[in-house]
Amino acid sequence: MSWLVVTMVIAWSVAILLVLSVFRVRGLIRRLRRLVIVVLWMSGGIALTALVLLQHTFSVFTGETLVATVITRQIAPRVFELVYTPASSDTARAKTVQLKGDQWSISGGIVKWHLWVNFLGIKSYHRPMRLSGQFSQLEQQRAHLPTVEPLAPSMDWVWEMFYWGGRHLPFVDAVYGSSAYAYVEPGTVQKIYVTPSGYLIQSARAPEGR
Repeated sequence: MSWLVVTMVIAWSVAILLVLSVFRVRGLIRRLRRLVIVVLWMSGGIALTALVLLQHTFSVFTGETLVATVITRQIAPRVFELVYTPASSDTARAKTVQLKGDQWSISGGIVKWHLWVNFLGIKSYHRPMRLSGQFSQLEQQRAHLPTVEPLAPSMDWVWEMFYWGGRHLPFVDAVYGSSAYAYVEPGTVQKIYVTPSGYLIQSARAPEGR
C-alpha cells in the first residue's frame, strides 16, 4: 500500500470521526466550527482520493511488466546464441537457443480487456510463445529459412478460446498476436516487457564482468 493510499485512509478516518463528534458538541458556534473543520478534512480526503484514482488509472493503462531478460552472443557469421531468462523464475530455467540473423524477436498472444476491466486492476492476458531470428535486410531474409524456437510446449488454448469466442464477450476488447524485435547486441542485457497493448524491448548495459 503506497503512502498516498495510507494518507487518504487517515484523512477519511479523521473526517468520519469529526462528523460523529459534531453531534456530541453543544452550542451552535462550537458545532459550526467543528463543521468547518469537517469540511476541510473531507475536502482533503476528496483530493487525495482523486490522486489515488489518477495514480491507479495511470499505472493500469501505462504499466509495464517485466517478462524476461535476454543476452546474446555471436558464435558465427549470421549465427548467434540467445539466453532467455524468464523474470518469474530463477536462472536455472533460462533457455539457450541458436538463431540466425542480426535481429531477434519475441511473439505471443495478447488478450486485451475493455477499459473498465483494466480499471479494476486486471492486466491484459499474455503468453510468450516463440523466439525467432531474422535479418534486417530483406534480401538476406528471403535467402534464408527462418529460425524459430518455442517458448511454450503447445498451443495457447486460452488465447485460442478468446480469439474465437471473445467477440461475443462484453469484457474482451481485442485478441491478437504481438511481436517485438531488436538487433543482436552482445554485451547488452535486453529486457522484454509486456504493456496493456503488447510487447516491447528495452536495452541496458550488462553488469561489469559479464
